[in-house]
Amino acid sequence: MASWILVPCLVSLRNEFNALAPRRDKSSDGSIGDAAHASSSSDHNPDETGATPYEDSDSRNEVHAIDVDKDLRKAGWSMQKAVEIIVTRHRSGQDNRLQNVIYNRYIWSRSWSWAARTYTGSNPHDKHAHFSARYTSTQENNTRAWGLLEAEDDDMATITQSDFNARMDAWWNSRMSPSAKDNAARTALRVAPWQQEVGRSDKSTHHVLFTEMYGMLEQLVQASPEAAAQVALAAMAETGRSTEETAAALRSALGDRAEEVGRLLVA
Repeated sequence: MASWILVPCLVSLRNEFNALAPRRDKSSDGSIGDAAHASSSSDHNPDETGATPYEDSDSRNEVHAIDVDKDLRKAGWSMQKAVEIIVTRHRSGQDNRLQNVIYNRYIWSRSWSWAARTYTGSNPHDKHAHFSARYTSTQENNTRAWGLLEAEDDDMATITQSDFNARMDAWWNSRMSPSAKDNAARTALRVAPWQQEVGRSDKSTHHVLFTEMYGMLEQLVQASPEAAAQVALAAMAETGRSTEETAAALRSALGDRAEEVGRLLVA
């Protein structure tokens, strides 16, 4: 059998991780599988061996999966954040080169629209993230950027759920009294866990995150209009939304209660 190569799109993904985090740990990195992989169907096997879940149309002996060590050794970054960015880009249609991503007991797949499912394989993938490429020539050979380097500035176009929750937690801790730090209002401030599928259809990740947050206000306002007003202020303070944008979102989310919360915002 001819020597194998890694599909070009995954070479570019690995290179982007290296550029993002030059000091990252590579001890759990991998591409071609071991004997255990070779005895079963796996994207880590060269595709001309017949031991892969899909086949492509060329005669090159290609491997369609890489593992990337979770330890990026870069301030402000984690593998969870990197996975969020890559999966969200696929879910929104910005990218279409991957088939599956597996990390820390979750799997996201093109086969079910990139919703998160619990991964039940023998390897929990808690030391590395696994990325499988599609077996189509256009996707295999596409080496454009993956969005990780764009996210270094952490602007609102690439904010992740983890970033969002951290900002909201920082705002809460800096402004609320110790007795209020663990109440229901704080729980409502954080949107649903990122791993759960929440029916995102908007192309703009940050817009969807904030739409979800404002949706939480509808429930929160029933228990405490004051807390809902605090959440709205948090959105303006931490995300740069204008007063007009916030007001419009509040009106949409709160309906008849919007005027009540509005009065508290300007009180």
